[in-house]
Amino acid sequence: MNFRLVAVAFCVGSMMAAFTATSRAETSLRIASAQVSIASIPVVVAIQQKLFQAEGISAEIVDFDGGGPAVQALAGGGVDLCICAGDHALRLASRGLGGAVLVALLDKHPYSLLAPVASPATDLKSLRGKPVGITSPGSLTDNTLRFMIRKAGFNPDSDYEIIAAGTGGSMRAALDTGSVAAGMFTTPDVQAYMATGKYKFVADFRDLDYMALDLVVVGSWLKANDATAHAVARAVVKAEKLIQTDQAVVQAAVHERFPTLSPDLVVTVAKDAAARSLSHDGHAQEAGFKTALEMLRVADPTVKEVTYQDVVALRYLP
Repeated sequence: MNFRLVAVAFCVGSMMAAFTATSRAETSLRIASAQVSIASIPVVVAIQQKLFQAEGISAEIVDFDGGGPAVQALAGGGVDLCICAGDHALRLASRGLGGAVLVALLDKHPYSLLAPVASPATDLKSLRGKPVGITSPGSLTDNTLRFMIRKAGFNPDSDYEIIAAGTGGSMRAALDTGSVAAGMFTTPDVQAYMATGKYKFVADFRDLDYMALDLVVVGSWLKANDATAHAVARAVVKAEKLIQTDQAVVQAAVHERFPTLSPDLVVTVAKDAAARSLSHDGHAQEAGFKTALEMLRVADPTVKEVTYQDVVALRYLP
């Protein structure tokens, strides 16, 4: 046997393997997140469990203070994908920008409207004439509040003062200082703040079927990154299935995303998210799509009618 030739062949093979691994690792993705929310857990799991890495992807989550600025970064090319409300995919598709849901993350509406426990507010109607906090203009919180106000028979612009107060701690500060009479909160803030006994529900939208928070892309990115889109979908759907079978995996992701939560709250939030709201297979539900479109068109009449097939990119799902 010619050992020199074997050695050369081995070296060449090793170099090719290393080159292939390097080439695969060069696909870096920036994923915007409208806020630090439970919807990002499947993406965090895909990162932690190296599911993206197995697909040759290096993914980074970039947090924004609300859906408005996050989707602006997406439309402007500053990020590749967005953990954003399905509303934004609908609005982008309506405007001819090819907005699409690549992978569904949440099947239920993620927000609740909270007020201080001593507040006289008991429902949305009782907040008429008061300042009410949303995360940012054009966000899911904004669209939801406007829809629900109109459904109650009032005008969101003349009968209420809608204030952009940010997310999480910023919204809580606005509530505690009286800048807003009530504010929109999502998991795990809802569980954490309600556990203090200082707040109460004015309205709870979390049982509403809704194309809530999804991995959203624009059409131009899909066309230019077909193979990467398939790889992203495979990795995230694997993460979603893992979430349904391994609570330790979910808790690790929740702890990373929300490091200030107590161990007990980490367990509570992880169980609630897996059982109640996180998608099991990445498929956006048609009932949730219809609710989202109806809500968005009431909140923003300029949004055109689009179909489920126009917006949900089913062909990329495994």
